[in-house]
Amino acid sequence: MAKKRIGILTGGGDVPGLNSVIKSVVYRAAELGCEVVGIRRGWEGLTHVDLNDPGSKAHYILPLNRENTRTIDRSGGTFLHSSRTNPTKMKNLPLLCRYRSSKLENRPRAA
Repeated sequence: MAKKRIGILTGGGDVPGLNSVIKSVVYRAAELGCEVVGIRRGWEGLTHVDLNDPGSKAHYILPLNRENTRTIDRSGGTFLHSSRTNPTKMKNLPLLCRYRSSKLENRPRAA
């Protein structure tokens, strides 16, 4: 069975406790044997990443693990950052193609 991959995107502005949610998802996913990637810069990261360009991928996609999320709950804001990008206002948005090509199988949401 292939290892599952979870993608985390934070958009819409900073929320108290958001970094704690990211950390909790990463820790629980590690217990379950899942891989977690953070999509940096909110919706901009998801809509502007070029998965065929290593520089773009490195800029927008961040592998998350216990080591790089261990202390993120001690700071405000969002560890993954956000942007003012509104995907509903974009034309020709291949959003579903980007999900499929990055092989994200789970997209947890925290409200």
